Amino acid sequence: MRRILIAIFLVAAVAGGWWWWRPPRHPVVDASLYETDMTENLVRIILTQMKPPVPAVCFLAFGDGGTPPSHEFIARFAGSQPAVRSCGSAASPATGQFFETSTGRPGLVVHIIQFKESEPGTFEVLVSFSNLPPGHDRFTYRLYNAAGDWILRSRKPA
Repeated sequence: MRRILIAIFLVAAVAGGWWWWRPPRHPVVDASLYETDMTENLVRIILTQMKPPVPAVCFLAFGDGGTPPSHEFIARFAGSQPAVRSCGSAASPATGQFFETSTGRPGLVVHIIQFKESEPGTFEVLVSFSNLPPGHDRFTYRLYNAAGDWILRSRKPA
């Protein structure tokens, strides 16, 4: 019996050590699925609703694993305030804050996790913000298409 318990402990220790050394990775999503006019309008709405202090830069990420958007999609936000960059251009030291690697400017990650069509022309989009505490960092945005324009219907904590 003692040998069995020791064997179980060793297997659990090796498996736990392997997981710690190589944690499971989230799948990379096809960023083009997120790179739509709806997503662009949602990001623009989020930028206008930010309360002071507004960060210098927002880093955009898609899907569970935080897939960076394409350069073409980021180019849609040229000249926006705050600046919109890819999450691939951010670094996060142990402080839990995010900084632009090329300039050192502090920012936050706007992470568009998932979207689903709740009814024709209406989508619910789950968004996470890195500057908010865990458990209070996710919101569901509901948008609808009105003659080609994406309009915010509601925003609620997720």
